[in-house]
Amino acid sequence: MNQRCALVMAGGTGGHIFPGLAVADGLRAAGWRVHWLGAPGSMEAQLVP
Repeated sequence: MNQRCALVMAGGTGGHIFPGLAVADGLRAAGWRVHWLGAPGSMEAQLVP
């Protein structure tokens, strides 16, 4: 069976990044593979593992 994959795009402010991280954590816990799209050198580049 193929693993489900999601792309999270959120950045610029914590008001977008932290909810995106919470959704990504929930998807990972449910067995999804999660990729994050953000800008290099930005807030999300520092916060997203």
